[in-house]
Amino acid sequence: MGVKNKPIKKGKLSDVVVEHLNAQIRSGELKSGERLPTERALAESMGVSRTVIREAIRIMVDNNILELRNGRSYVRQLTFDEIVTNICESFVPGQISLLEIMDVRTVLEVYIVKKAAEHITEQQIEELQASIDKMKRLMEEEDNASVEERAFHRGLAEATGNSALKSIYVLCEELFYSTQYSTWKGVETVDGAPNTAVPDHQAILDALKEHNANRAEILMQSHMDYATKNLERLYEKQNRKS
Repeated sequence: MGVKNKPIKKGKLSDVVVEHLNAQIRSGELKSGERLPTERALAESMGVSRTVIREAIRIMVDNNILELRNGRSYVRQLTFDEIVTNICESFVPGQISLLEIMDVRTVLEVYIVKKAAEHITEQQIEELQASIDKMKRLMEEEDNASVEERAFHRGLAEATGNSALKSIYVLCEELFYSTQYSTWKGVETVDGAPNTAVPDHQAILDALKEHNANRAEILMQSHMDYATKNLERLYEKQNRKS
């Protein structure tokens, strides 16, 4: 593969080489599992010494970006969890509307609850009930129970029996939690928005106890629609203040 780079002139040379190679990996010019050009070819194309190239490769190996096989450097093939983590970390909450995140989360939650209805165990049902009971206690104490809602939804992902689906949900959980926390805040700060978290989650769990996937889907969609509405209420109130 021909490497087309301008000679490097600024910064610590090995760090700049690392950034060049990372950019090629991100763009797909260097693909997962692909062998890098020789040290000589990289050095000539970037206008640096082979020592600099060697140091950059060492850094990337230490960071699990490259791997060495028989004395040659290869782009390391990422695991499934690493791929999903990279995708989730590429989202910058400040640059993405919570309503957009909610759209994505809704699609995932509705599918998750359907699969959970098909595979949930009695032990998982008991754990979800415990989350609802704790959520209720916290609300009676006028505390924010969004953490328990988070535990409930994570439990649903685990109940699907699909390890890939669970990994996607858990790895993107922080992103999704930003919507959960904000919807609770929306209920707390906007008049006329009753908090239906406990009855909503109890109804969903009751459908799961019966392994009624259709009813669980409908209830989850309704729950997510209401959460979206609370986000919109929060935005509207914030806009009125600004």
